[in-house]
Amino acid sequence: MELLLKILISYFALYIVILFHEWGHSFLYWKYGCKDNWMKVTVKPYLFFSTPRPVDEEKAGELSDKENLLISYGGIIANFIFSILGFILISQFSINNSYINLFIHQFISLNLVEIITYLVLGNIYLVSDMKGIAEINPKLRPVNFFLGVIIAIFYFKYLLELPKNILGIILIFNLIVIICMGLGRIIFTYIYSKK
Repeated sequence: MELLLKILISYFALYIVILFHEWGHSFLYWKYGCKDNWMKVTVKPYLFFSTPRPVDEEKAGELSDKENLLISYGGIIANFIFSILGFILISQFSINNSYINLFIHQFISLNLVEIITYLVLGNIYLVSDMKGIAEINPKLRPVNFFLGVIIAIFYFKYLLELPKNILGIILIFNLIVIICMGLGRIIFTYIYSKK
């Protein structure tokens, strides 16, 4: 029963991470006049095919390259901001509840995983946000990859400092997410290359 609860907490943390990622894109669409409500996004329970849509596609088609670039980075920026906020929360407050502690650490680690998979894997298999960035400015690919590697180093250091009572579930859950995101990008790259 406790393992099931830890899995549900981990899933909830992942869902929130993906929701915030899509809000990052959606907020910028809203800022540039392509949405009426930036909080309205699509995040499915199985998490794949999450999107900042609905978006006014006609207005989105009129955006400048700079605006499209910022929108493409919006999800990663949101992940970065929320991982920092998680670090601040965990470092400033002593949290004695093991389930809340698990949620916050899972939330931080999964935000970092989201950033790393986009910046590193997303540069290898260009789909989604990273494809848009590479189309606008291909010179950003090595910069993104380098930043992803730096964040990955920080991520591994963070994992080594996790409390031992939650390390196992975080490692397993993060590994599953990394594999799913990696395979997802390979599959999506293959599907979209056929269109």
